Formats: sequence, C-alpha cells, structure tokens
Amino acid sequence: MIVWKIASILTLAALVSCSADEGPYFIPGSATLPSCTESPAFDLSGGWSDNGTVSIRTAGCDDAQPGSEFRSCALTWEMTQTESDVDILVDNEYKILGRLCGAELHLEGGWWLPVEDPGEGCTFEEDSAAEVGIQMGGSTLTVAEDEFGSLAATGILEVGGPCDASYDVTLRQFP
Repeated sequence: MIVWKIASILTLAALVSCSADEGPYFIPGSATLPSCTESPAFDLSGGWSDNGTVSIRTAGCDDAQPGSEFRSCALTWEMTQTESDVDILVDNEYKILGRLCGAELHLEGGWWLPVEDPGEGCTFEEDSAAEVGIQMGGSTLTVAEDEFGSLAATGILEVGGPCDASYDVTLRQFP
C-alpha cells in the first residue's frame, strides 16, 4: 500500500521483455562505474543483507509525499568479486554491477526496493514498492569492518523510480 508502483516505461519494458528463463533483470539508473586504479581493500564475495531509511524527495510515488520517510525491508544481496569488479544479485532477481576501489564500492543498476507498510511492517506485497535505478551522484558506499569484525558497506544511495528518493543504507555481510 505504500510508495512505488511501476510507472516508468523503461522499467515496464524491461519486465515485459524478460521471461522467467532469462535470468536476472538489470534496471538501469544514471550511475556508471568509474575506472579504478586503487586495489580493492576487501573481498566482498558472499551473502549480504540491507537495511536503512528511504527518504522521498519528489512527488510521483503513490501514498508518499516529498519529505516522507520509510524503513526499508531487508533483501539478500549475493556478491561475487573478481579483482575490483563485483557482480551482485539482489533478491535472486536483480543484477547490480559494482566496482570496489580501495574501500569505496561504486554501484550501477537497480533493484526492487521494498519499504515497510505503516502498521503492517514488511509484508513484501507487490504493491509496497517498485524497481528503482541508482542515480549518479549518490552511487557509492564505504566498506569497513564493523564492531563485530564483519564487513559493512554504508552510505546514501540516490535512487529514482516513479519518484526520486535517497536511501541511507547499511549492507552487512553474513557471518
């Protein structure tokens, strides 16, 4: 009942053109991966999970006005790293490209970003979110070891779908 219903023609075309046998969807945004001259500081391969706050910045999302904030619902992010390049499969359905330069993880692509429904929590209903693309100018997370010795990637991603939003996210690697 919240926020992002599929509205962009580009997203709709991507969904219509892919069958279940074609593998993960790639939802484009405006972000692109930079060239990388710095060696990766970490190996990100393995399972991760996200959480954070989505802040709506523009009109266009159902049941949300600019300035509205919603907690995200956690999804699984499976990362496979080859040198600096990182292939990411989100929710076993969406492909995001990454590049780890030192401790900075740059992202390109998009995924289904579910948010909590007020009073209901994370129901993961189809109408509680929609696909978003990662936008340039807010596509980098900083990777570090957390207080428990596990890796965490934090930052604010700029995302766009039917409306624009920022996602203050923490990705945590599974132990």
